[in-house]
Amino acid sequence: MLARDGISDVTMRAVTREAGVALGLAAYHFEDKDGLVAAALELIADGDAALVEPTPWAEPGEALRTALHRIADPDFLSVPYLALRLQLWSLAGVDERYAAINQAAQRRYLTGLVALLAAARPDLDPDEVERRANDILIVQNGV
Repeated sequence: MLARDGISDVTMRAVTREAGVALGLAAYHFEDKDGLVAAALELIADGDAALVEPTPWAEPGEALRTALHRIADPDFLSVPYLALRLQLWSLAGVDERYAAINQAAQRRYLTGLVALLAAARPDLDPDEVERRANDILIVQNGV
């Protein structure tokens, strides 16, 4: 709903109506609309972090390539997903709660990229690994 309708049209009633659940159930789990949106942001952050988790059975170079393919997959970088990320990124610019969640998510994602790169390229010094991870993040955000 955030991606499709924007934050102003996301209400507890609208969400519960679309989800087909009782308003009381949503109110039990989420204090208010902000809590619901924060939960959505955290869920997306979890999904994004999973993209850069190493494949347990793969050698480091293959784990990095697999993660890079996942984060550049057109099915992942779909219009609805990117619209949702844009909505949430905008909210992070105006609300401290969302900003904190967004910053923590970005650090977690970048930490995953750094770990993948460091494992795949042990010949690089830590500063170069971090620079390259940031470059990947910039390119991905530019998409």
